[in-house]
Amino acid sequence: MKNSNQNVFSFGNLLAIALIAGTLDGLAAVIFLAKMNFVGVFQYIASAILGKAAYTGGIKTALMGLILHYFIAFSFTFFFVLVTNKISALRKNVLLSGIIYGIFVWAVMNLLVVPLTQIPQSPIHLEKAIINAIILIFCIGLPISYLTAHKLR
Repeated sequence: MKNSNQNVFSFGNLLAIALIAGTLDGLAAVIFLAKMNFVGVFQYIASAILGKAAYTGGIKTALMGLILHYFIAFSFTFFFVLVTNKISALRKNVLLSGIIYGIFVWAVMNLLVVPLTQIPQSPIHLEKAIINAIILIFCIGLPISYLTAHKLR
């Protein structure tokens, strides 16, 4: 991918940033949200596709959830790179861009994606929403913003 200054942003860069952000986000979910329950976190993600059956699939459905998790991280990384190639101001204010993007990711996932899955609907609890948004700011928004700006300089 090239921006207007002809800087090259390779697939390898994109993949590396997605892996870093996805790993940070996954670890945060396992540590802070699920109290070290790796399998449960990723079965929950797999339940978006499989519904309740994800919780009876053991490590297989957890691995499916892990793959889906990284696919989502890659998708959000790819989208951010596309947008920053068009809007250079996003690269110039990494902190603000990262915070806004983390909130954007929270909104897209919780208000658009999750309601379209087989995950049972539940009301948004303010405290949990804030914790999730903070995790996404620090684990997705800021790393993607910083690493994208660094690679595109």
